[in-house]
Amino acid sequence: MHAGVDRAVITTVVENYVDMLLADEPRVTRTGLAHHFDPKKTTPIGENGVALHVRLEWDRYVYNLLFDTAMSGKVILHNADALGISLAAVDHIVISHGHPDHYGGLLALLENREAPVAISLGEAAFMPRYLRLASGQVAPFYNQGFTRGAIESAGGRVVSHEGPLEVGPWTLATGAIPRNVAFEMPSESITTPNALIQVVEGRMGPDAVPDDQAMVVNVGTDGILVFAGCSHAGIINTLRHAVKLTGRSRVLGVFGGFHLGFPGTPNTKTEQTIEALKEMDVELLCPMHCTGMEAMMQLRASFPDRFLLNCTGTQVVIKA
Repeated sequence: MHAGVDRAVITTVVENYVDMLLADEPRVTRTGLAHHFDPKKTTPIGENGVALHVRLEWDRYVYNLLFDTAMSGKVILHNADALGISLAAVDHIVISHGHPDHYGGLLALLENREAPVAISLGEAAFMPRYLRLASGQVAPFYNQGFTRGAIESAGGRVVSHEGPLEVGPWTLATGAIPRNVAFEMPSESITTPNALIQVVEGRMGPDAVPDDQAMVVNVGTDGILVFAGCSHAGIINTLRHAVKLTGRSRVLGVFGGFHLGFPGTPNTKTEQTIEALKEMDVELLCPMHCTGMEAMMQLRASFPDRFLLNCTGTQVVIKA
């Protein structure tokens, strides 16, 4: 009897940027120069957001998951075609949280499928959200098009949950992540220069992103892979919760946003995150998206043999 999948193939369908100069590495393949210069191929494009295709394999079986759908339907559909990813074959979709750089491509994706598909998310993803920046710019109710009705009409089947949910073989969507790490606690004020705001029961308050969740895959007999959207709950809180849920302390890899690049985030948070990652002995670090370039450079310097610079079109194979 299997304790986990034999093999996971992670393809970055959408990430903030494209880099055709990155070379292949052991267990890592890129859409590099040959792909970009080949007139028979379609070139993938970057976009602020995250969409990860996770193909699970064991014995003669295959199961396909999609973690987040990036910012726009145009980009995720284009990139899936460019990378040879069949979105029609996806068995389950996990939305990390209700921000448009993570759910934005969902409706277009659903409308381009024939079969309905289950979608895991937290109910708080649907509550009205605002953004206010120090510049004075405001984005009011920016998630107004993200509704249960719109998703269901397009062919999605919403499975809202607060606790962990089985979304595939040996795979969980974590549900709400407990927040216990002191340096990852959210701000208690909406008066900060850069603020995410949510309307709850008619009142405006800080958007602590209570719907933030991760996805965890058991690999082999002792390992886990962790996928995070933006880690609004904190990447260390996320990893520790994944370990607690699975009972496995060996983290083979973590992919996604570490949320260290949001304007106003102190560098001490990055430093404390690095120390905590060292303690957890994470084997592969693939920070993306909202991690921020400065924090990525610090992570690479701290973990030269475990850091993977990701970009759109990167494929990573993890074996048991």
